[in-house]
Amino acid sequence: MHADLDAKLAGMSPAELELLEAELADRLWHKRWGKWTPYPWQVPPEHIETLGWWLQLGGRGTGKTDGCARYMVAHVNGPPCDPRLPGGHRMAIIAPTQGDAVEACVNGPSGLKAHDPRVMLRTTVGGTFARWPGGAEAKLFGSHTPDDVERLRAGGNRCLVWMEEVAAQRRLKDAITHSEMGLRIGPNPHYIGSTTPKPRTELIELTRSPKTTVTRGRTRDAIHLPEEQRLHLIRKYAGTRTEAQELDGVLLETIEGALWSMESLDTTRVGATPPMTRVVVAMDPAATSTDEADEMGIIVAGLGQQYIPDKNGFLRQHGYAFDDLSGRMPPIEAARKAIRAYHEHRADAIVAEVNNGGEWIGTVVRQVDPTVNYRTVHATRGKLTRAEPVAALTDQLSAHIVSSLPELEEQLTTWVPGDASPDRLDAYVWALTDLMLAPAGNLAAVA
Repeated sequence: MHADLDAKLAGMSPAELELLEAELADRLWHKRWGKWTPYPWQVPPEHIETLGWWLQLGGRGTGKTDGCARYMVAHVNGPPCDPRLPGGHRMAIIAPTQGDAVEACVNGPSGLKAHDPRVMLRTTVGGTFARWPGGAEAKLFGSHTPDDVERLRAGGNRCLVWMEEVAAQRRLKDAITHSEMGLRIGPNPHYIGSTTPKPRTELIELTRSPKTTVTRGRTRDAIHLPEEQRLHLIRKYAGTRTEAQELDGVLLETIEGALWSMESLDTTRVGATPPMTRVVVAMDPAATSTDEADEMGIIVAGLGQQYIPDKNGFLRQHGYAFDDLSGRMPPIEAARKAIRAYHEHRADAIVAEVNNGGEWIGTVVRQVDPTVNYRTVHATRGKLTRAEPVAALTDQLSAHIVSSLPELEEQLTTWVPGDASPDRLDAYVWALTDLMLAPAGNLAAVA
């Protein structure tokens, strides 16, 4: 039987073999996924405009990655965008980091391999690729560092771009700009995107574009999640902004009572850091040296050399926040991150808030590098009283975020006085206070 089959295959022309391979692949796809029942928000629009978007906004566990992965696999198994190319398709996947693209979009339980086991992950001198046996490929990119953006500049031409966790991409604007330059293979190159929404200017603009089709999913409707988990999250966050954004997938453009707005941050945003007279690394550590559950805020900011008029016409030096190293991490890692930033940016000091048991950070910093100029700040006023003058600096057009710090910006624009203030925001407030507002002698030096 195998001999007969081999003989038949040997007698077929290259064109016939190509048609047979395409038919078998199509059969495999429909056999595997013909019974797949998507959520309503995972169903793509019938047509996506050229250079347009299908954007899935959804709460946690709503299958956003799953929907985009299936769409990309279906795209590969559909008509070739350029028949001259092996496999007919050249695509791209852009995630917050390249590691995220590998873990979530290719290898993860909702990634490409879960939808098409033929997908192979390959790393070459040209980059990291998800490849199909027929030759179709998707190149993987991150959008976190300036080097990531440079790689996108030379990312090659593509027929489809999948942007994973759009709102979490630090250099989102640049990622869109440079990927769009190469989105020019085939008659209908376009984007698909998946994200839990956050108040990012670029995301808001995308949802308002007539070339974007938005589908929305809620965690409460994600019936494939364990019911106990869904009910726990809903009960815990019912009636809060966290429920609206993280569970219901609502894009919160403005928050009533918030001290900062995205509009004000965009108005003062700058593309690069100017020459600085002072730089500080501000820390808002967890309450104890063993607490890794709480996020540790680490913000790097500087005071510009030039005297520039503010909104009221007064000449003053402006403040610039240009790096956010915050996260959940062991104490020793937090100290090392802050010390690396201190030396890398030639900072004048590491400034840490120690009101709530954070004295431990000074001990760790001195153990790692006793040469660091380290000093503490003690909050003698409430959080609102400390934050309002810093927010006023933004209103006066004298405090700036350099490029984009999405996690910090989200905290600034969603925090309402009376709520527990998040750690990135606190570190930002300490940094700008130290640079622009603190009178001489208000900070305690630590040897």
